[in-house]
Amino acid sequence: MRQLLLIIVVCALCCCHRPQPQIPSYKSGRAVVADSALLQALEVNRHLAEEADRQLTRFASAGYAQMESGYWAKGLRDTDSPLQEGETAQVHVRVLSLDSTLFEDTRLTVTIGKEQLPEAATDALRHMTRGGRVQLAVPWYLAFGSTGNNSVPPYTNVLIELETEP
Repeated sequence: MRQLLLIIVVCALCCCHRPQPQIPSYKSGRAVVADSALLQALEVNRHLAEEADRQLTRFASAGYAQMESGYWAKGLRDTDSPLQEGETAQVHVRVLSLDSTLFEDTRLTVTIGKEQLPEAATDALRHMTRGGRVQLAVPWYLAFGSTGNNSVPPYTNVLIELETEP
């Protein structure tokens, strides 16, 4: 009887093992290559962002103040009555290279807080009043990014001039 019980226990321990977790289908060798390519691209972007910050720090050393979110501003003042979230405003937007080559010159109706402009410009509008004017020195990653747009090349640091209509 003891031998039969011992055989049952040994069989139960040997036969009732947990199955190994399956490897998800996206974890094939091919995905590892894609993951390493992504990591390499992220590293390249990090280096480009650091260089953009160095370039803008040199450029904006006179007359600009660095904002918390990473762009530089000239003419942005604290005010008691800034434009409010959801409010609409007529905005004259000029986008230039750091050497003053004009990329864009447009007038837009924007809703404050909606991302209709590059991230830095959207943030600056939250601090402006009607009739206000500001010049922003913006790194590529807060402007038009790694893809650019129809008129601004990829990875381009820009000056953005914003003027709100009174």
